[in-house]
Amino acid sequence: MPIWSFIRHGESQANAQGWFAGRVDTPLTPRGEQQAVAARPHLHSVAIDRVMASDLERARRTAELLLESSSLSIELVTPHLRERFCGDWEHREIAAIEATGDMKIFRSWAGRPPGGESLRDVAARVLPFLAGVEDQRDTLVVAHGALIRTIVGLLDNTAPEEIGAWRPANCEFVTRDVPLGRFGQLLATLP
Repeated sequence: MPIWSFIRHGESQANAQGWFAGRVDTPLTPRGEQQAVAARPHLHSVAIDRVMASDLERARRTAELLLESSSLSIELVTPHLRERFCGDWEHREIAAIEATGDMKIFRSWAGRPPGGESLRDVAARVLPFLAGVEDQRDTLVVAHGALIRTIVGLLDNTAPEEIGAWRPANCEFVTRDVPLGRFGQLLATLP
């Protein structure tokens, strides 16, 4: 059964400064670069035949640093793996959204920031891509928190309203066995 590993990018400037990045192409901080280098030993703990990364700099650079001393290379850099679009909340301080009580919208399955994507929208955008590229190879995906929480939550059969409660840490590895056809099944039964 193919193994799919997901890793969230290292700390970005947006993470360090406490604002929503979404599709804003914010770079890694020096700490984020160190996190990517420190995550290298995880490459030896799981099978990996190919690597895919979001085209946003923070994920792409994390993948480059992670793979720097390995025999692996990035096979595909794609906008299909981009972070959740935060619409009008991009560049807004997270603390300001929390102060209004609107974070419950952001964490809910179907709630959208004004002009942005819900977690359900992320699933509907990403699952067709994953279904189209899945094969027998063990795959590492270097991407973003909302994308990882959504896909892993669905793989784990987490109740949709609970998916937004978990947030992977910067450079956290998450690995799942994924039977062929599972991404298509998830898309067909998307709540």
